[in-house]
Formats: sequence, structure tokens, C-alpha cells
Amino acid sequence: SARHWRYRFGLTQILTPRWLAAMNFEAVSDDGFLGNPYRAARVFGAAVPERVPSTRSSRAVKFRVLGDLGSRDAVSADYRYFWDNWGIRAHTLGAGYSRYFGSAWLADATIRFHTQDAATFYSDNFMTETTYISRNRQLATFSNVGPGVKLSYRYAQVPGKYDIRINGAYELLHFRYDDFTDVRNGQLYSFNAHIVQFYVSANF
Repeated sequence: SARHWRYRFGLTQILTPRWLAAMNFEAVSDDGFLGNPYRAARVFGAAVPERVPSTRSSRAVKFRVLGDLGSRDAVSADYRYFWDNWGIRAHTLGAGYSRYFGSAWLADATIRFHTQDAATFYSDNFMTETTYISRNRQLATFSNVGPGVKLSYRYAQVPGKYDIRINGAYELLHFRYDDFTDVRNGQLYSFNAHIVQFYVSANF
């Protein structure tokens, strides 16, 4: 069993009639069994059960700026910093561009870059056994980049009553690990993920 608490605080400021700035803060506290009973760590190449602390506290702060360029298009940029008491430090940078084509089509392009340091008790292969040991790749040193596109079509609209849109989106994620090896070939692990979404949204 485990218990999780999550607290969020956000503040948005209008800078000009076309520009907004936002700041968001998040605090997370976890207590209980936070590991995986089926995951093993490696000590001198031998598999041993994973052992992680029973508590974790993390914080994250995010800054975002959004602007209307005045020609039916807009831009956004954001930065997020994450840290916790397991020794992880992470930085996330994002940027986006949106543009209307006609009265019905809206196109968005985004890109995100993320980098993370490893937890203090993580290792791909420990040279000594300590109180806490983990080979969870989510606690490793890694980076990922994710460009994406989204297209939205306004299917029907009655101002002040409803708005129905058909949406399609695609994102490519590339993950690269600096200190986690693939047991199948002994090489540093990396992979690509493709995310495709189709959905209908309606506001009334």
C-alpha cells in the first residue's frame, strides 16, 4: 500500500493585451511501497531484489509565456524544473506555434526537450551493495526530445451555444539513456515512440 499527496498552485499574469505569463508550482509527497516487487537490480552482475526508500518528496516549478502575434497565429514557450529528495534533477524546455487557416482549420506545431540526472541509489550495475539499490530506468540519466503536430477542424459552430471540432495529432518521442544498458545486447538503451491521436471535442 502507498499514499500520495499532490498540491498545486498557479498564477497567471496579463502582460499586455496579447501576452500572458504563467507560473505553476507542484509539490508531491509519497509514502509507502514505492518500488516494484518484480524488478531486480544488479550487483556485480548478479540480480538482487530492488530496494527503494518508502518516502519521496518532489517539487516542480514551471514558467510559461504565451503570445498572440496578431496575424492569426500565436507562440508559446515554457520551462520546467523538477527536483526531489532521491537526488533527481530534471529540466524540460518546450515551444509551440499555432496558426489558423481560414475559419475552420487550426494547426499546431510543438517541440519538447527533457533531460534528467539519476537518483542517488540508481546504478546499471552496482559495484557495492548499499541500503537502497535500483535499476529502474526511470531513475536513470536520460534525455528525450519530442516534436509534434496537431490539426483541428471546426466541424460545426453556433456562437454562444456550441463548438464541435475534429482533431488529429502526431508526436515522435526519442529517448536516450546515458547509464542504462539493454540486457539483450549490452548497448546503451534508446527507443522511439510514436503517438497518434484522433478525437472529437465539443464545447456547449
